[in-house]
Formats: sequence, structure tokens, C-alpha cells
Amino acid sequence: MSTIVAFGNQKGGVGKSTVLTLVANALAQAPFDIRLCVVDTDPQRSLVEARSFDTAGVEAPYPVLGMSVETLQERIYELDQDYDLVLLDTAGRLDNSIPIEQQQITRALMFADYLFIPFRAGSFNLEASMEYLKMADALQKLRSDKKRPLQYIGFLNFYRDRSKSNAFLVSEVAHLEAQGVRFMNCRLRHYSLFEEIDTLTSYYNVNTTNKAKLNFTVWLNEFFKTIKA
Repeated sequence: MSTIVAFGNQKGGVGKSTVLTLVANALAQAPFDIRLCVVDTDPQRSLVEARSFDTAGVEAPYPVLGMSVETLQERIYELDQDYDLVLLDTAGRLDNSIPIEQQQITRALMFADYLFIPFRAGSFNLEASMEYLKMADALQKLRSDKKRPLQYIGFLNFYRDRSKSNAFLVSEVAHLEAQGVRFMNCRLRHYSLFEEIDTLTSYYNVNTTNKAKLNFTVWLNEFFKTIKA
């Protein structure tokens, strides 16, 4: 049986697909060597397209599967048996005019064991992330009596020191944590290296002196400990 981990936010540009790819590249290779797949359910299929450019004549460390939510529903039990870890990249749009359980995005998230929500500084980013957080909380309550309940965890992405908008974000996160919302301790900082990621290269290196790779290595160790707890 696999662990199913989703990355989601309704705001574009907060880095959910980038972080998912960083995680997949690292965990599929040494020292982890986890048998995993990525399922791209976003209609834009950005990860599927990226993989098509990356693998010309190169063996990929893991498959990237483009699926509609309906196909995911049909194949989820097969994926659950074939892989130790399934990473879901989800579409972002929420529709508050229909019940939470009927929304396409939540139909995909009904299968996830963990949902990681990136928070990026900026008023529009924060507002969208807060709305997504409400959805995650409602979905968690819907699944509270299931054999595999949902856990959702926020994390700070594109973080910058000495930034007024990031300082405000940190204060808002502290407020949410006081209300019981779980956040990762490590923050992924704003490094250009992360934005240049392909679907093959792992940045995990415990012996690195590169600041970006060291930041990701510490973050991934916390991430991995969280999903294996």
C-alpha cells in the first residue's frame, strides 16, 4: 500500500508543482530510492509537458502520469498497489458555489493521505492560500471517520529574510499555528536554482556547501519524516 501525498493551492505561482518535482526527483533516487510516481491531474499538464522535454534519450527515475480526476478514480487502487509513494499535482481552482465534496479538486484529494500547502508572501497569495486552507479543513472533517484520514500541512515557500511581506506572512502563520494548523518548521527559501528544476535532477545532498541545496536537503528531511511518521 502506498502513501499518497498531494500538493495543492488555488493560487498559481506559489510553487506547488516545483516543490513536488523537487521532492519526486530526490526521493526516487539515492539515498532514498523510493518506488514512486507523479500523477498530474492539473488540466494544464505542466509536469507531463516538462517530462516530455527532459527525457529525450534519457531514462527517467520515475513516471509522470497525466490523468483526469475520473481516470485517477478508476486507477487509484492500481497505483496504490504498484508504488510505495504517489505524488499528486492538483488543479487549483475552487468553486464556492457548490458543496465541497462535489468539487473536482476535492474529488482528487479524497485519496490523499497528506496534503502539503505552500504559502508564499503577498496579499493575494495569502488570501488564496487561506481559502484553500478552509477547503482542506472541511475535507479533513469529511474524512475523519475513514480508514485513511487526511492530514494537511502548510509550509513557507519562496521565503526571503528582511522582507516586510514575509514578516507579515510569518505572523499570520504563527496565528494559524496557535489555532492548531500544522506547519513545517523549515522554510524553502527563494533560490533561482529551485525555479530551474527539471524532472530528473535531485538536489538532495547532505554534504553540499551550496545554500539552495542545503536548504532543500533540510526541508526534505523534515518532509520525509512527516510522511513516514
